[in-house]
Amino acid sequence: MDFSLLLIWFTAAAYGAAFLYYFFYFWDLGPLPARGAPFLIRAGFLLNTFYLGAEAMDQGFFLPMAHLTQALGFFARSLAFVYLVLLVRIRRELFGLVLTPILLLLSLAAGISKLPIGEIHARPVKMELISPYFVVHITSAFFAYASFTISFAAGILYLIQSRELKTRRAGAFYHKLPALDELERLIYQPLLWGLPLLACALGVGFLWSKAAFGRYWLWDPKTIATIVTAVFYAVVLYLHYVSSLRGKQVALLSIIAFGLVLFSFVGTRLIQGSHPYWQ
Repeated sequence: MDFSLLLIWFTAAAYGAAFLYYFFYFWDLGPLPARGAPFLIRAGFLLNTFYLGAEAMDQGFFLPMAHLTQALGFFARSLAFVYLVLLVRIRRELFGLVLTPILLLLSLAAGISKLPIGEIHARPVKMELISPYFVVHITSAFFAYASFTISFAAGILYLIQSRELKTRRAGAFYHKLPALDELERLIYQPLLWGLPLLACALGVGFLWSKAAFGRYWLWDPKTIATIVTAVFYAVVLYLHYVSSLRGKQVALLSIIAFGLVLFSFVGTRLIQGSHPYWQ
């Protein structure tokens, strides 16, 4: 078996174990300390890093982003990195209950797309088009997507906690989740990181397009979808800080916005003519 493929499977196993750990901890199915799950996520993050390192060595370029398998692995690593940084600040272990399934799915999808049955989706990048502009563009975009995923998770948890309070039953979520005000702050904080990163990805992407293709604007679905996503998140922030939009509406908007992220990242790859740097 390909060594890098083995690494991505081990990464998925670590994230899957973290999810099961959170699940058992949440339902009080065993005397499990909550700190065990973050340890497994850190292990998955390390394995993911080794996977990307192996891919970089095979590719001969330090940023392994040449096809869908690597993109999924890089997205998972970006999300785990942002989550682990956020975890240090908020110290809320159960926040990972929503994120670990996403990390698991990304890693599994990366592994499946690397199998022979998935190779039809692994369209490599034209290596001659890779430049410093490309590196900044890709890195900014993926960390923006990771930040938006954190916001999405906070929105899901906000709706769950809100329901717990509405039913006036002190269930497991009520005792283990942050307060609604803190969850609402965790919806917006990642947006304050993610939107500038996405704006940077777009701006540098236009410069890269000019250098690679001779024009700033490419009328392709991924570019248009990314711009729509950025505008939507900008509107959400505007409504919050100018119109004082709060509560459940904020959580719902963060979930809808994440749907745009998924379409921009995955859905546009299924559309003919999306991003012309694929071979």
